Amino acid sequence: MVQLTEQGSLVSSQPIQVSPRGFKSNLEVVLNALIQLRLRAVILAKLPNGNSWLEDLKQYSQSVSPAPEIYLLSRRSSTASEWFIPVPVPPSHPMRGEYSLLVISEVATVMVVGHREEVTIVSESPVSSEADNHQSEDTDSATKVNLCITLQRSAIQAKLDELQQVFQASLVDHPDQKMLQALVSNWETRLQVPEKSDLALADAILMQHGKQQERLRQQARLYRHQAMNASSLSTQNEALLNTLRLKDDFLSTVGQELRSPLSSIKTALPLLASPILKPHQRQRYLEMIRQGCDRQSSLISGVLDLLQLEQSLATATPEAVDLFDVVPGVVSTYQPIAQEKGIRLAYTVPDTLPAVCCPDSWVRQIVIHLLNNGIRYTESGGEIWVTVQPDSEEMVILNIKDTGIGILPNELPHIFEHFYRGRQLNQANEGAGLGLTIVQQLLLYCGGQITVESQPNTGTHVKVRLPVKTES
Repeated sequence: MVQLTEQGSLVSSQPIQVSPRGFKSNLEVVLNALIQLRLRAVILAKLPNGNSWLEDLKQYSQSVSPAPEIYLLSRRSSTASEWFIPVPVPPSHPMRGEYSLLVISEVATVMVVGHREEVTIVSESPVSSEADNHQSEDTDSATKVNLCITLQRSAIQAKLDELQQVFQASLVDHPDQKMLQALVSNWETRLQVPEKSDLALADAILMQHGKQQERLRQQARLYRHQAMNASSLSTQNEALLNTLRLKDDFLSTVGQELRSPLSSIKTALPLLASPILKPHQRQRYLEMIRQGCDRQSSLISGVLDLLQLEQSLATATPEAVDLFDVVPGVVSTYQPIAQEKGIRLAYTVPDTLPAVCCPDSWVRQIVIHLLNNGIRYTESGGEIWVTVQPDSEEMVILNIKDTGIGILPNELPHIFEHFYRGRQLNQANEGAGLGLTIVQQLLLYCGGQITVESQPNTGTHVKVRLPVKTES
């Protein structure tokens, strides 16, 4: 952080280590302060190679009138420019790894000094030695700069005395540099440090530093926002890809399931044309075709139900439903079907239960699918009980328990998968294998849960937990 105390003190009391970008930002702060004050000064600068390091210096030269005098030291040969005077650094004063910006005016002075510090990085690629005269002084991410900004007169004067020797040695090597000769000849009068500096420059530097810090904070907030958006988009993209994969798997499974009954039908049809076919054989093939058509119809109806379910999930809104008004009616509808198969179907639903938060049509579908399964997998003479009871203050539990064939332990983890069907009592009464999938999806969207307990040849107990409607 830049701090100013009384006049003549250091802006930064001791060198601080910054990145090359941080060093460049501090140069920008000082030059923008000069532009703000329209302060014409003589500038002696030695900067890293690269046009980007000269942009702010050039902007200052074009913003002040009359144009300031800018002397740019470099170890590389450079031709004169319309806005700066090149000063070749003599071999006797290489100034390697040292950068500076010295501002001398009649009312104020300031100095920015940086010393490059290389950070050792283990690399398999060869690195050129710094002794190479052609090595670029451009800094990179492996470089740190020890930075100091000062208004102190004695420190600035000491730097001026050091630069005077550099300029004199450069003039010896390049006696044809007339502008350089003019500056060296009148060094003390042209580059005189004032006894007292105008604090307006210090104020302007602090103001520019504050503006820069605010820009950095805004950029940081922007980058964080962009990073959060990128993370959100990545999550959404992953979810979308997962959904597409599930859709692909579903469509592939649908194709396989629809192909199976068609294969049975195609196999039976040519056999019916045989002239030597006996009546009982013909009846068996006709039954095969009928079962295939029923299976095909069941699959198509199941897929359409699933598609209709997805559409209703997007538009349905939670509502208060009293299970006493829904469950008995659905069970009564299935009692004749159960009675015809020789199954006893009974229910117990108290009228004192709290309302649950689930669309009425969804509750009906859940009960219908579970009763269908119970009747399908229960033999004649079996029983099915439907009961409803409170499970907790937040949940009501719907129980459907049968004395059917049960589910094998290795099948239980798969019963909610698309088109999954376990062992069948009657292949002619085979379902599409989508009932439990639909029930699970409905419960997922209304905040409910489903668990299944089963023992082979003993029966199955399905527990459906539905959330209680809370007062809004």
